[in-house]
Amino acid sequence: MIDPQPQTFPQQLTFRLSLDDDATFKNFFCGSEGAPNNQIVHVLENALQRWVFQSRAKTRSGTLLEEFFWLWGVRGVGCSHLLQAICHEAELMGVRAFYLDFSRHTALHPDVLLGLESMALVCLDAIDELAGQPEWEMALFNLYNRMAESQTPLLIGAHSTPQQLQFKLPDLTSRMQSAVPFHLQMLNDEEKAVALKLRADCRGFELSDEVARFLVARSERSMTQLLAVLALLDKHSLSTQRKVTIPLLKSVMGW
Repeated sequence: MIDPQPQTFPQQLTFRLSLDDDATFKNFFCGSEGAPNNQIVHVLENALQRWVFQSRAKTRSGTLLEEFFWLWGVRGVGCSHLLQAICHEAELMGVRAFYLDFSRHTALHPDVLLGLESMALVCLDAIDELAGQPEWEMALFNLYNRMAESQTPLLIGAHSTPQQLQFKLPDLTSRMQSAVPFHLQMLNDEEKAVALKLRADCRGFELSDEVARFLVARSERSMTQLLAVLALLDKHSLSTQRKVTIPLLKSVMGW
């Protein structure tokens, strides 16, 4: 049973403010030219242009959601970054976007999903966390149906494919499996070093090839951890007025 037409809750606005300012298309390194991640970003950027246009002249309705993307990959590969980048870009273009990270859903109530179909687009991250939880699964199923009726684009981030998630609600499983899947690939070590240099440049400091390669070789290799170390380096460099070097890196990390 589909729930009645809901109202937007003030709580939603709080979570819309949790976007990472660094999560933009500009500072997302896709890898080598022609790599799958490049193609995915190209598809997302083109789709966003279409969604913004449609949000200003929406006339369609239906039973299946036509604009439904599923971004998946191992932890730290960049799904969260791209979902937030889309929301940043959409709001710069003057439309309302919503991002919600379910990795912290224990602090939320399923009612947080009410009214989201009024947005121009919705991004739901770490949806794996909801599998097997009946109240959340029903809320997600009802949200899907409302978004299909309004044809509001939905993007989901996960660590696995729709087919691999263990939803208990069969109708939700079938809805999720209608998404267009995009598999983000992990960067190799050389590409991670380039990505770190790009992020350092966006932060306003120079990271040499030597330091970038040393960091990748010495640190835990997920991009989440590497970027966390980069942020520490930036903060320490600013506070001490020291250039980012291998000795500084060793000092900060205790290596």
